[in-house]
Amino acid sequence: MRVVRFLAIVGVVLCGAVASRAQDGDGGGDGGSGSAFVVSNIDVDVAGKSTDEARLAAFREAQRQAWPQLWARMTGNPPAQAPKLNDGALDSMVAGIEVDAERFSLKRYIGRLSVIFDRVRAGKYFGNDVATMSSPPMLLLPVLTDAGASTVYETQSPWLRAWSRYRPGSSPMQYVRATTVVGDSVLLNAYQSRRDDRALWRNILNRFRAADVLTAEAKLDRTYPGGPVIGSFVARHGPDATELTRFRLQIRSSTQLDRMLDQAVSRIDAAYGQALREGRLRSDPTLTADLAPPVNLAPVIAMTAVSASGVELNVATPDATTWSSVESALRSTPTVSGVTLVSLSLGGTSRIRIGHSDSYDWLLYNLDQRGLRIDVGEGGLRLRRKVAGDVVVPRPIVTEEAIDGGETNVTPVPAPAATPRPAGGPTNLLPEQ
Repeated sequence: MRVVRFLAIVGVVLCGAVASRAQDGDGGGDGGSGSAFVVSNIDVDVAGKSTDEARLAAFREAQRQAWPQLWARMTGNPPAQAPKLNDGALDSMVAGIEVDAERFSLKRYIGRLSVIFDRVRAGKYFGNDVATMSSPPMLLLPVLTDAGASTVYETQSPWLRAWSRYRPGSSPMQYVRATTVVGDSVLLNAYQSRRDDRALWRNILNRFRAADVLTAEAKLDRTYPGGPVIGSFVARHGPDATELTRFRLQIRSSTQLDRMLDQAVSRIDAAYGQALREGRLRSDPTLTADLAPPVNLAPVIAMTAVSASGVELNVATPDATTWSSVESALRSTPTVSGVTLVSLSLGGTSRIRIGHSDSYDWLLYNLDQRGLRIDVGEGGLRLRRKVAGDVVVPRPIVTEEAIDGGETNVTPVPAPAATPRPAGGPTNLLPEQ
């Protein structure tokens, strides 16, 4: 058993209130790597017949508390619905335990722990949709207001250090953080977080290769130096600073400030993840799209996106469920030989490539039978659902003209004038454009 082996090796050297790392030698990867899920800030208070027994029981208790939290975070379901796993199953998934803080006596152990789960072994309990639950790159602005002054990246503030300590190994969010160099700190300041200049925001996001901006605000109200501190926290999204959640935390002494800020970071990250799953983190088209191209460029865009063996399309993906439905519908469409996800942007527009074994006209016809339509939009071709008033895509006519060895020539019939939308077929695979 992993934890038992760990205790046998290092149990005799742990003493006092320390911050140390307890990791299994063959668990693989620490919490900051991409091979593990990390659940932090697990508080335990356990008694036992001896110090080692109390510590072992505390580690086991941390695993039991962390598993429902991880499952809920990755699936979007309530923690109470997490699969019930015994200690042996949890031991097989846990790659290590990190001790963030601890105190113990001869028969009691009190600590704050982080549980590190092996990504592969834990991932089998999450279902197929979890792999697609990932946001596009989001520029993070951690704004701290303390003693009347607001800072972002100008200095290594406690709020910025809290975000640096946070390891989003089990978060669906992809945060892009700037550095504290002069150029970044001048560009990304507290005033910019409330500025709605779309042209400037486009330049900033292009500089950091991000699709949108997230603002995490923290305001500290100190009663007196070293005394109680009240923290007010707000999670915002987009250049319009749309509020997603707001909460307050309080500590008795400023010595507990880091712990409060770490807890606030976890709650804000959870709020962003929930908003992503609910489709509320939609990227603003004005942030990533340039001025509309001239009308005569649209046919050029359409032709360059289509090849003999496949076509690249934009598709709206407000959440993982929508993308799963789209992929399932495409893979069941006749003549479609493959579906490749070029880039995924949950809450925005993703890019896919559809391979097809017949002509492009047959692809249009078969998609029409599935209630889907390809047309030209901003940025190229897009896949959408059919709406009332769409003309029916006619079945391509196969002529009997022989071509070099008896092959037939497929000649599509020009689209007729607007006709009523055909009855039947799926109508809710994609959101309205």
